[in-house]
Amino acid sequence: MMCDQKLVLNESCPKDIREQQIDIQVSKRLGDSPLTRFLVRVALVLFAGLVSASAHADITCNSLTALGQTLVAGSISVPANTPVGTVVSTLAPIDYTMQCKFANSGSNPNETSATNTANFTTTTPLVLGTDVYQTNVTGIGVRYIFNSSACNAANVTIANGAAAVTCPFSGPVGGAYVPAPMTVTVQLVVTGPISGGISNLTTAAVVGLAFVSSDNPKSWPAPNLYTGTATGTLTQATCSVQPTPPVSLPNIGTGALASVGTTAGARAFSLSLSCTSGAKVYITLTDSVNQANRSNTLQLTADSTAKGVGVQVLNGSSPVSFGADSAVVGNTNQWLIGSSPNGTLQVPLTARYISTGTVSAGSVKALATFTMAYQ
Repeated sequence: MMCDQKLVLNESCPKDIREQQIDIQVSKRLGDSPLTRFLVRVALVLFAGLVSASAHADITCNSLTALGQTLVAGSISVPANTPVGTVVSTLAPIDYTMQCKFANSGSNPNETSATNTANFTTTTPLVLGTDVYQTNVTGIGVRYIFNSSACNAANVTIANGAAAVTCPFSGPVGGAYVPAPMTVTVQLVVTGPISGGISNLTTAAVVGLAFVSSDNPKSWPAPNLYTGTATGTLTQATCSVQPTPPVSLPNIGTGALASVGTTAGARAFSLSLSCTSGAKVYITLTDSVNQANRSNTLQLTADSTAKGVGVQVLNGSSPVSFGADSAVVGNTNQWLIGSSPNGTLQVPLTARYISTGTVSAGSVKALATFTMAYQ
């Protein structure tokens, strides 16, 4: 989130167990000898074993997509005084796909439908509610959200350390794997006070993964979905922007801008920021009409009727050159205002006309935004 202020200049399987009858015939000639009794006993024990053996699952599952993910947060700006519970960034979802098929071997060869559950877990401590977990940045937690139309799962979060996504599968015996795609979305959430300036995100909650099928209660583990490694920077804004009224330049005659580069009609104004101490404050001005503008003259809006004129903004006595709308420290044409006070920070500036060609009378309007950065 950028702090932008316009400056105006005028988101179970039924197991088909087939039992084969075993006929045990004992010849009369053997009578009831010990050998006969032994053979009969062995045959009956084997028959009983065949009947009582439990059927093991013939559904076979694994992960189609890569595991061992790193949480990549990028660059995130957190406004000053952001309330606890605010989601400051929702990362682009990653794709995860579980796939299953039905084996043509084993004790249950005729199984063609079953379910498989992906159990996602974490042992990372909770820091907010039931589903926001600790990161290395104090005041920032992480939430994981799972969605899958194939598994009828909508906004499933890892609550109190666990989330289960159960997916139905069906297919022919010996057929190909059937995919069950899902998305995993990560949110970064404010959990408390955040230190001013820039913090580097390096760790987040580890997300483990294990499978359980409907016809076998035994869980078998898979590699972690998220390793716990994270990258990114969080910038805690130490200043909030106070309303800035439009700046009205005085009316002047075209004769005051007789030659290219001539300036006239200067008027002072000020940007007002409410800050807490703890960071160096930088600012970049951006031309809203032409954001690629890196000169020191604002381009006029389309509804301006004057020709051959532009508008400059001065920091002290020097015209400000414009840069990209970015909160990254070191942005082109960014400059240091100073250390943030515990209170109001004033940024005094001046606006003026400048001749850019043959001047003709009319209205003049230019727009600029400013973006704060902190270190």
